[in-house]
Amino acid sequence: MIWIALIGLTLIVVRGTIFDQVRQVWPGLLECSQCTGFWVGAWAGTFQLIAFGHGRALDILLGGSATSVLALSVDAALLLLLGGLKEEDGEES
Repeated sequence: MIWIALIGLTLIVVRGTIFDQVRQVWPGLLECSQCTGFWVGAWAGTFQLIAFGHGRALDILLGGSATSVLALSVDAALLLLLGGLKEEDGEES
C-alpha cells in the first residue's frame, strides 16, 4: 500500500497543477517522474516508511530506485491510456 502512496505522491508533484509554481524552481527535477520518484522513495527510506532490512543507507538507495522505476512505469502507462500530454505547439507526444 505504501508503494501506491509513493507513486501517487510522485505523480501529484510531477503532474498536479497545485505544484506549478514549485516546479518552476527545479523544472528539470520536478517535471520528471523518474527523478522525482527517486527522491520521494529516498525520503521514504530515510524516515523508515519503507525498509528492506539491510540498513538505512540501502533502504534509501533501494527505496529511491524502486519508487523511481515504479513511478516512471505508471506515468508512462497513464500517458498511453489517456492519450499523452499536449506539446506547446499543439502536437501530442
